Amino acid sequence: MRKLALLLCLLRDLHISTADLTPVFGENVYARLWRTAVTGPPAFWDRDGWPHYAKGAHNNTPQDYVMPGTYVNYPASGWTSGFFPDSLWQAYRRRVDLTDNVPLSSCEPSTKQWLSMAKAWTDPLQTNANLTNTHDLGFLAKPFESAMQIQQNDDYLPVLQNMSMNLAARFEPGAGVIRSWDCESFSSASCANNDSVLVIIDNMMNLALLARSAYSYTKNSTLLDIARSHADKTMANFVRSDGSSFHVCDYSATTGNVYLCRTAQGLADNSTWARGQAWGIYGFAEFYSLTGELKYLETSRLMANWFISHLPEDGFPFWDFNADYEPAITPRDSSAATIAASGMILLQEQLDKLGRRYERQRRPQFDYRKAAIRLLEASVEVALAGEITFADMVMKGAETYVDTPANTSASKGFESILMHGTSNNNPQADPPNYDTGLAYGDYYFIEAGNRLLLSGHAF
Repeated sequence: MRKLALLLCLLRDLHISTADLTPVFGENVYARLWRTAVTGPPAFWDRDGWPHYAKGAHNNTPQDYVMPGTYVNYPASGWTSGFFPDSLWQAYRRRVDLTDNVPLSSCEPSTKQWLSMAKAWTDPLQTNANLTNTHDLGFLAKPFESAMQIQQNDDYLPVLQNMSMNLAARFEPGAGVIRSWDCESFSSASCANNDSVLVIIDNMMNLALLARSAYSYTKNSTLLDIARSHADKTMANFVRSDGSSFHVCDYSATTGNVYLCRTAQGLADNSTWARGQAWGIYGFAEFYSLTGELKYLETSRLMANWFISHLPEDGFPFWDFNADYEPAITPRDSSAATIAASGMILLQEQLDKLGRRYERQRRPQFDYRKAAIRLLEASVEVALAGEITFADMVMKGAETYVDTPANTSASKGFESILMHGTSNNNPQADPPNYDTGLAYGDYYFIEAGNRLLLSGHAF
């Protein structure tokens, strides 16, 4: 593949190791996506058909009949349902636009088959346009946005219009934020007071939908005002002075003041949950790219600097940066690595556009593209499931533990692309869910690769 070869040559010229980067673009990635895709796609009426996580051997929730290493599926309305369909769109885009459409093997599906499969997995999710009880509409909108961008049509415009307006309807004017979770009795969603508004740092990832809607889908400028207010409050209250972050903040809907900040999926209230830190890096970089307001770029940089500076020696993050390290015991989080990697590539792209004058003034601490590539290399080395081809798609199931070596026969049946993800290992989680494959971790692994291929520095 000529374009991929050029990219790898460029990375060598930049003195970036490529020894373990080639698998990011390999047949294993496509074959694993296709293996899952052909088991579906879910129908409009299928309530539980969207891949959420690949069950670890230790895990017993929620479906005991699912063998280790295979996907536990969630409803269409679940916050992760859009990631697998959008992974198919990103794979199609890579095959058609980014790698010269050179076949990986004689068994590979045609580009028309990739396109058909992406549509088939996306169409049933149109019912999510009516959701009003979730803030995750930015995630759920992803396959529709990709479909419109790739196909250059407006087929899904009404879906995106409804989703963005429903997300905006969760804005609490008194608090200046978009409500993430409704108050519930269980601990992670418990509220401090009757007027509490719970917000999680993940919500930064939904602001791009509001911004793009303000510019294009609805042309309603109020949506951008809402997104900007939410970003400003997140910047002020979630991001600590050193660049680390809280997971949850509880606001007063009356005064806008913060009652408290805490965790729900991290180790402790004062710790830094790895995936939350990654959401912040990505979310602020993306919001800067849509607004041009430097305060968001600087916040992304601050968080990225902290993330990079606190990685373990092998460069692959633990599930929480404050977790005690016990070899082969402490869970990692491959999703934190890939989300951060894709966000850092985006961050560096924005810095490159500003030019050397800005760099001299601000003195960036890191080259974030190089840091992202190191995260991808670590993901390949530590977490990439064993190599399969399109001829191996019948393989299913794998014993998955934290120390299960990647790229072995023991992991070939693992349905996700990446192993060793952590969904929730909070001490109060009942039960915890770690050492899994996560649909969103895989998605950002693919997206990060596409960002490298699309980079103006690549060709």
